[in-house]
Amino acid sequence: MARLVIGNQTGVLESDNAKLMKALREKYTFKIPGAEYSRAYKTRRWDGKTSFFTPTGRFGSGMVYHLINDLEYIEEPYEIVDNRTDVDVGDFAIDGVEYRKYQRDSIEECLKYKNGIVLAPTGSGKTIILAGLLKSLEKETGLIFFTKKSLLKQTYDELTKLGFDVGVAFGDGVDIKPITLCTIQSVEKVIDTHLKTSTFIMFDEVQEFSKGKLASKAVKSFPNASYRFGFTATMPKDPISKLNIISYLGPTRDTADAVSLADMGYLTPPCIQIVKMKSDPTIDDLDLSYPEVYDKYITNNKNRNDYIANMVEKIRDKPSKTLIITKNLDHAKALNRLIPGSHLLMGKNSLDERDEKVKEFIKEESSVLIGTVIFQTGINIPEITHLINARGLKSEVATLQAAGRALRRHDSKSQVYIYDFIDDAPYLLKHSKQRVKSYKSLGFEVYLIDENQKPRE
Repeated sequence: MARLVIGNQTGVLESDNAKLMKALREKYTFKIPGAEYSRAYKTRRWDGKTSFFTPTGRFGSGMVYHLINDLEYIEEPYEIVDNRTDVDVGDFAIDGVEYRKYQRDSIEECLKYKNGIVLAPTGSGKTIILAGLLKSLEKETGLIFFTKKSLLKQTYDELTKLGFDVGVAFGDGVDIKPITLCTIQSVEKVIDTHLKTSTFIMFDEVQEFSKGKLASKAVKSFPNASYRFGFTATMPKDPISKLNIISYLGPTRDTADAVSLADMGYLTPPCIQIVKMKSDPTIDDLDLSYPEVYDKYITNNKNRNDYIANMVEKIRDKPSKTLIITKNLDHAKALNRLIPGSHLLMGKNSLDERDEKVKEFIKEESSVLIGTVIFQTGINIPEITHLINARGLKSEVATLQAAGRALRRHDSKSQVYIYDFIDDAPYLLKHSKQRVKSYKSLGFEVYLIDENQKPRE
């Protein structure tokens, strides 16, 4: 009989079935894209692969559920030995908070299995789920990690309002407490106090922690943390990135999908429109690099930028709050010049400056806010009535996170309008089609319109 022995960080499958061990090793081994260009690969010191299951049967503890499914599928008998540290888990009731059913179910499931990645789309109340888990573990020591200080600050404010006494560690802000919110860039500030004492760790926007050595290392560290949770709206599709976080945090635990949330009144129903732009690419464009194509057909595309400016002018005939997202600052500045009275928010703006700009944006009757990637996460403006995704990226995570900025419910709106583009140019056409697929994955209808058609406003 096989034995699955689970520890806080890692587990091991003990089995005399050599064929089984080899099959699992092969199943959870992947070729790393671009590995063939590395010196180690060229000198044959590395085969260009990474494995999540070692020859001796060791694996990240969060993968145990994958292995259980594998064993049950082939009808291999097994037993589980759970050596994870027990902690003092209390009630997760919070004064003034009435949990939605799926929030309560999600909290209970995570606590039962001691791990999990909460798949929480915009509007599902991710912070309330996080707070519920935190309430149940408030007698323990632990860390909540963030990739951006704006997200940390936003969560800190919400937890403080709910009565939590938590510390912070980011940049120059250091106030270490038993439970501390920390940016991944400031992890060294909590190593001495929390590395060996933390019995739980949590990761906000966990998909970001599959990238970079420091972020990945944090997920795999903290030897005494038996409770491990992540939160995200969209998991990465790439199997290596996905298993990088699942193997140490556990499987995804769904809350509710976007359509269900809209039906329940927790999200604003969107009208998603994709405008087919006529770019007239030439054969010479085939010799251009991606940055050169992007610069020509998006950043400095007069027809496309004029279309956005004209669309905004019509939208502003009525009370509205329009958010325009660009990839780079040059594009944001170009649109800012074309749209009189629009607000420009840049990455170099301090948190206080961002807050002030957002307040001005909300205060005006018909306003426009333009910014770059900072709007992808960490900006909570439920008043947004129109979102123009003016950048040309292919990432599903980036696309859905941007859309999520507009879907938040607010009493001032009953519907939100989301606009994107199909750009007929090398690289960009493929990326446009990928974004259309991403929007459709939300479950709402997506309308394709020609640039000569009048979009719904």
